[in-house]
Amino acid sequence: MYLHIDMDYFFAQIEEKRRPMLKDKIIAVCVFSGRTEDSGVISTVNYPGRALGIKSGMPIATAKKKAPPADSIFLPVDREAYTQASMFIDGIIRKGCDKVVQASIDEWHVEDSDAIQKAPKIKEEIEKKSGLTCSIGVAPSLLGAKMGASKCKPDGLLILDKESEEKLISGSDVEKVPGIGKKTGEALRALGALKIQDISKIDPGNLVETFGRKTGSWLHELSLGEYKSELGEEKEQEEVSRIGTLKMKTRDSYILLEKLSDLEPEAKEWLMEKKKSYKTLTIIFITEDLRTHTKSTTFSHPLPWNSSTEAEKKKLIEEFLSENPMMIRRIGIRFGNFLDLGGQTTLF
Repeated sequence: MYLHIDMDYFFAQIEEKRRPMLKDKIIAVCVFSGRTEDSGVISTVNYPGRALGIKSGMPIATAKKKAPPADSIFLPVDREAYTQASMFIDGIIRKGCDKVVQASIDEWHVEDSDAIQKAPKIKEEIEKKSGLTCSIGVAPSLLGAKMGASKCKPDGLLILDKESEEKLISGSDVEKVPGIGKKTGEALRALGALKIQDISKIDPGNLVETFGRKTGSWLHELSLGEYKSELGEEKEQEEVSRIGTLKMKTRDSYILLEKLSDLEPEAKEWLMEKKKSYKTLTIIFITEDLRTHTKSTTFSHPLPWNSSTEAEKKKLIEEFLSENPMMIRRIGIRFGNFLDLGGQTTLF
């Protein structure tokens, strides 16, 4: 059996948690282009915003026309915070499941023989430990699990057997099936297929001629209820980071360095286990206005996991403090630009 775990409106939900005073407000997380105050697009919006027709990919200026100014806030993407939350949730999922592939920052594919029993426990643990809700679909195929998770959003759990999975997929509008894009959907409709079950009425040769051998064959099999499942492969992790909240807001470099000393061992343990050296060291600063800033340095040669970088960390902190007058609320450390050590535990 397969599970598909999909975090609900992930970026906006994290912002809701960070700013409880915004409960019931419209929260839109945006990718600002910087050309003008409102140039850019919506990345994620919470459900009050979606109810007004605001959606991902919409121009910010258009979204603002739909949202009452007194009841809405438009925030910049805080990739660092979202990545940290994703890594934390990833740890929860991997601890309890057999085969896991992270499909994106807020989605996971899972194959597990006890999926039906584990799904509600995973959902409960994610919410208990992260404060965030997710939707989970469980089905005999990965496609069924993905569509199940979409159907039960938000904060839902849908378990499908073979019969209910086939009913869900075959009765779905063609554009709502993952893997069928807008152009393919339009072409299918032109051939008379409004639902997946309608594709079975189209000659397989016509499908191959219209969409190519691979896609045409897949569409034909899909219409017959044959759903191949492959978890796929994950991209290799390109960096490792840890972020922690300070006991109180501060600009004291000694306190900041001390916090980094608490966070660093866990990140370096990962480097050691994966046999990675690194060339880039980054310090992450989250200021009292909840904005994320970074300062980095790149070394001329790769460093092993047990190298000391005290001087570099101190220098990066001092540079940031001299450039930014705000108090610091959270701080983190990140290692990147990896090189395999080839079985060695150090380079030297």
